[in-house]
Amino acid sequence: MTEFKDFYTGNNYNQHMYSGLIGYFMTLSHKRMEKSTKKKNRVLEIGPGTHPHIDYLKHEFDEYYVVDKISELSDFYKNFKNVKFVHQTNNKLPFPDNYFDRIIISHCLEHIVYPEDVLLDIYSKLKKGGSATISLPTDPGIMWRTGKYISANFLIGKNYKFTKEDYYYFTAKDHVNSIFSLIPIIKKNFNKINFERFEPFKLPVLDFNLFYIVDIEK
Repeated sequence: MTEFKDFYTGNNYNQHMYSGLIGYFMTLSHKRMEKSTKKKNRVLEIGPGTHPHIDYLKHEFDEYYVVDKISELSDFYKNFKNVKFVHQTNNKLPFPDNYFDRIIISHCLEHIVYPEDVLLDIYSKLKKGGSATISLPTDPGIMWRTGKYISANFLIGKNYKFTKEDYYYFTAKDHVNSIFSLIPIIKKNFNKINFERFEPFKLPVLDFNLFYIVDIEK
């Protein structure tokens, strides 16, 4: 777990993930998660690392919470005036049921060992009429594997002290869920979908896109 923590809290994370071509697509992924402009009272973001979604919101809010299992991120979020950081110590969200108007989980669900349990817990924290917006990489689709190859062979060495083999090992351990497994889990449990998007090329084919975005309503 130490190497994961160093990766997600390190100074080079945003440089690698949010600059250049990768940064363009990651930023696009965040932007395409937005649709509603209606004000939300309480918003929760799960596992954002050092790049929260808050700057991409199209709607206003009263309270914005960030929850993460990496306790060291509490220092990072002290610099955010409008964000309340909460350290999550187990697999249950440390909030009461029916509490949030919106929950955001961007590029996080693929890392979680029991995604269905987490999704049901997320759903329980939503108020009636609230929504959860989920963004996922299309790993191991063709386009995603192509991007991973480019990163491993041309980009990782510039930003990290990792070899190509380290990077493949790291991502194999880190992405424990396939997009082809996660979508059936989502659609089996939640039948009220506000919208779904295939980005950046729009065609509803996972292999020919980099991200899948879905917004579910309670």
